[in-house]
Amino acid sequence: MPFMMQNSAPTDPPDKTATRLGANADYKRLFAAVALTFLGDGLTLTAVPWLISGVTRDAFEASLVTTAMRLPWLLFSLPIGVVIDRYSRKNIAVASSLLRAIVLIALTACVALEAINIPLLMLFTFLIGASRVAFDSTVQTLIPRIVHKDQLEKANGQFTAGQLITSDILGASLGGLIVAAGLILPFAIDSVTALIAFALLLALSSAFRPETAQAGDTVPDDASDSVLPKRSGWLQEMAIGFRHIREDSFLRLLALMSVLVTLTFSGMVATQVFFVQDVLGLNSFGFGVLLAIATVGSVIGGQAVGRWRRKMSASSIMLISLIALGVFYGIAGLTRSPYVVGAAYFCAAFFIVTYNVVRSSILQRAVPDRLLGRVGGVFRFLSLGMGAIGALLGGWIVSAGEKSLGLGRVAALQLPYGIVSVVDLALAVIAALWLRRIGPARGI
Repeated sequence: MPFMMQNSAPTDPPDKTATRLGANADYKRLFAAVALTFLGDGLTLTAVPWLISGVTRDAFEASLVTTAMRLPWLLFSLPIGVVIDRYSRKNIAVASSLLRAIVLIALTACVALEAINIPLLMLFTFLIGASRVAFDSTVQTLIPRIVHKDQLEKANGQFTAGQLITSDILGASLGGLIVAAGLILPFAIDSVTALIAFALLLALSSAFRPETAQAGDTVPDDASDSVLPKRSGWLQEMAIGFRHIREDSFLRLLALMSVLVTLTFSGMVATQVFFVQDVLGLNSFGFGVLLAIATVGSVIGGQAVGRWRRKMSASSIMLISLIALGVFYGIAGLTRSPYVVGAAYFCAAFFIVTYNVVRSSILQRAVPDRLLGRVGGVFRFLSLGMGAIGALLGGWIVSAGEKSLGLGRVAALQLPYGIVSVVDLALAVIAALWLRRIGPARGI
């Protein structure tokens, strides 16, 4: 396979100390590829719930499609981490963009022929999710190879803001309009953006090969740089990522927080389209506007986190973010006003980004490059992978609340918001106690 050629020797990252982000050609190419991918993704993610609601009105069946899209994070996060640490990271990103384009072209054809059902939609969303696992995982390891470590917060903030602007502001808001014009259009546009991103990634000029593993990891001390390094088995290499997290108390805390936050948040998002329709009374355009409003908060958070981090510790930012998420999602779940929910989404989105950017920067600094794929893979497995389970639980909770507990449609759809609120506030208390003990020693 041409996209999976083994590296024969480690390549040092280029000298990045004197390069401004705006003058970094590879940074601009990667940024453009990511922005286009997320623009198309925003259109697709806005269109899929409306495609689902045209096929079924059952919350559990709808959650199956969301689960299918998130399941690849649970299945592939660990092995893709090993792949990233073994092979050319550029080629992995290129291959994932090509896969995404092929799947989207097929999905567009099925929508055009009106040959869509829940099992087929589950298949397509699963494959789209698989391409996202490879693409997103690889991008996180490319950024520190392009920019200097002192630019990580700024670069991560810009990437996060760019992704949110293209996916949730442009993608979601335009998606609502485009869906009204024709349900096939978002998927067709996403196909085109995926092909352009494929071409941009091919044009990356730097070498994005991972560093050779160290003694005691996956290559012996006397390995020659001119020969292929000896590799451990896949299970052994995946276990290295788990071991690195297990031996670091702060990374263990981050992993716990990621699991619980993602588990509950995914349950809320899985039934969000019905919350918007049946609780708030919004149509597809209103849904897009609501997501766009939230994304404005995300963009502001992405731009502000670098300055905020210079004035405040990482632990303080994460604690404030968790408390804010608990408060604002709790407010969203207690009202039927689209205006109040929009304001709550705006504020919550700001703090989602501040938490995620700080966490990503900590990992990129703390984890050796040769382990970054595997450790990052474990985090994606524990956090995003839990999204598949969370989505399934969210659909089950709403269905059980409505059918078994007799809560009524509105109260059942508000229930996931209450769960998110309680879990996030509880995590803030647990994290505060833990960080009081380990934070000062780590300078966090």
